[in-house]
Amino acid sequence: MPFSIKLSDEVKNYIYGHLPEKQWYDEKYYPFIKDTKLRDRLIIEFKNGRIIYKLFEGLQASDELLLAQIKTQVIMYVSIQEAVISHILFELYKESEIVLSLLFQDRPVEISIPKNKVKKLQELLSHDGKIVIPYYIKKKKVDKTKIRYDQKVNACYELNLIKENLRDDLIRLYEYRNTIHLEAEMKKNLEYDLVMGELAYKRVIGLSIELSETLNIVK
Repeated sequence: MPFSIKLSDEVKNYIYGHLPEKQWYDEKYYPFIKDTKLRDRLIIEFKNGRIIYKLFEGLQASDELLLAQIKTQVIMYVSIQEAVISHILFELYKESEIVLSLLFQDRPVEISIPKNKVKKLQELLSHDGKIVIPYYIKKKKVDKTKIRYDQKVNACYELNLIKENLRDDLIRLYEYRNTIHLEAEMKKNLEYDLVMGELAYKRVIGLSIELSETLNIVK
């Protein structure tokens, strides 16, 4: 059953009354991203994150509702951070040696050997009863979606785009975001608290500030 119109209006007024004005997004929210489709989506995700937070705040969430609030914040804000990091590396710095080293990595390539020589070769290369496969190392292009997030964040740090404490927080938040499965969360003994939810929010803003400064964007 939906809220009454009066209650619905009161909730909306409370929530939307705390969202930034359009000018704030234009001047302070990742102004260096020129891909309008991506930037518009980032703005939507940020707004949704704030809307959900204000709703839970209005409810004075505690216990299981507080857990839902914090986990939702972490998931949504880290997704923004991840999209921004990927855009910076693979659009703005795609020609740098550091980024190219992510996109082209050493990979083992199995050597094709005629069947009549395989048996003899296995006898010569046998090791502790295990089959030894001959291969050589070749630099191969890696799907950028398969590159680990911590490697991408470290690349931004090596490019002097972000500072060490921001790098460490981004990687830590991603670890929390990745424990979507309860088993993984409980195994790692991670605790979600208000500090973690606030950190996820602050690092969305902080990432915009630091990248804007290092990319010489005048706000």
